[in-house]
Amino acid sequence: MSNNDYFWTEEIAASIRRIGLTKGAQSEFGLIKFVDVPVEGQKMALDMPLVAIEAEKMVQELDSPLAGELVNVNTDLADNPELLNADNEKDAWIADIRISDN
Repeated sequence: MSNNDYFWTEEIAASIRRIGLTKGAQSEFGLIKFVDVPVEGQKMALDMPLVAIEAEKMVQELDSPLAGELVNVNTDLADNPELLNADNEKDAWIADIRISDN
């Protein structure tokens, strides 16, 4: 599974995309125990590290599938990393990014 297969993206507003963890990634990682969340306002380049995840099957730094500015971050993940194990994939979101045109 490639790094890009670990994320789903969804348009939530004009030029804003939500990034979350796919069910496939959840299955491959196992129970997620720790998440190093990104910082709101941070500029992201394509393939720049977005989030670090520690799970029962692996420790992995995952690169951003999109370029832009993080406008909203799921800070609850820092204290509750198990939120990324959500049954509903859409609840396993990491951040919202305002995508850049380049």
